[in-house]
Amino acid sequence: MKSCGVSLAAAAAVFGDEEKKMAAGKASGETKESSLSLTTEEKEALSGMDSRLFGFVSLHEDGARTKTLLGKAVRCYESLILKAEGKVESEFFCQLGHFNLLLEDYPKALSAYQRYYSLQSDYWQNATFLYGLGLVYFYYNAFHWAIKAFREVLYVDPSFCRAKEIHLRLGLMFKVNTDYVSSLKHFQLALIDSNPCTLSSVEIQFHIAHLYETQTIS
Repeated sequence: MKSCGVSLAAAAAVFGDEEKKMAAGKASGETKESSLSLTTEEKEALSGMDSRLFGFVSLHEDGARTKTLLGKAVRCYESLILKAEGKVESEFFCQLGHFNLLLEDYPKALSAYQRYYSLQSDYWQNATFLYGLGLVYFYYNAFHWAIKAFREVLYVDPSFCRAKEIHLRLGLMFKVNTDYVSSLKHFQLALIDSNPCTLSSVEIQFHIAHLYETQTIS
């Protein structure tokens, strides 16, 4: 089983490279206020943050610092993208999508993910991107596209660490679509998965019971 703590240091490195490129073209007398930047410690903290943390990181109370850091990262990325007139590595947009997703800024997350999609020809091999995109579509009730994205995640990475979350959402969406057989299948797969989940086993069992009840009524 792959760990959910996989580092995205490569993305942070990309950020550092782009930052250096931008800095190289600046006049030596430019003031600090005209440029946003992340410290080495902040980049390290951000390197492990992607769509897999959605629902598992709190942005309230003790998580206020994380929210502040994510907000700063978004501003930094947006600033560099603007200065580079959008001519940055595609991974920039993917990471920006992740940050906005964790901040629950779904319009911005979708916009960034779509930019990544248009720039990265092998986007379909990026499980964290597909998962994040699926979560955004799920939020907007675009179930057809959410189902497609989630299925692609399981195809690309059958041992994806958030497979339980995917099966849970697939179960919910198929229930709404009255595909009760598929719904039950995914709820049961979520129930037997021992990985952490945003819902407890009891809550998943409740959804299965409600599924049976819905079928009886219909």
